[in-house]
Amino acid sequence: MENDERFSFLRKFKEERLSNVRPLSDFFDKNRINFTSSLPTITKRWNYNLGYFSGNYMIILLLLSIYAIITNWWLLFTIAFLIGGFYLISRINAPTLEFAGKSVPVSTLYGCYVGGSFILLLFSGATGAVFWVLGAGALLILGHAAIIEPDVAGDFADQQV
Repeated sequence: MENDERFSFLRKFKEERLSNVRPLSDFFDKNRINFTSSLPTITKRWNYNLGYFSGNYMIILLLLSIYAIITNWWLLFTIAFLIGGFYLISRINAPTLEFAGKSVPVSTLYGCYVGGSFILLLFSGATGAVFWVLGAGALLILGHAAIIEPDVAGDFADQQV
């Protein structure tokens, strides 16, 4: 699996996004917590912290997504059904499949399966899960980015010497 080109996006994701995960002592530094009501200060903190802690925020979104999927059994079943079906269709070696005396192209199988899966995703509450993850993630991430002051190196990051 390490040299498989189908999974190269995972290696690229790990190298680009997860390489800058900050330690928890930096992420939860209680000495840098400072509440403010000044909108310009909050936007400066957002600009700095969203880039500085981007790996940590990506992990938060991933954990929220996993939680949303695990707590909704219908959604978990639908995702397993979706992955399994696409895997089985990809295992068909012939360009067409003989079904009930008819010749069905593999592309038609994919199209019908996408349509059926879309309906299953709607009934299993996938849109609610997506909006819950987006809302909870935005609240946690923007809230954290607003209360954590940039470190001393961050104060001088935008100045040229």
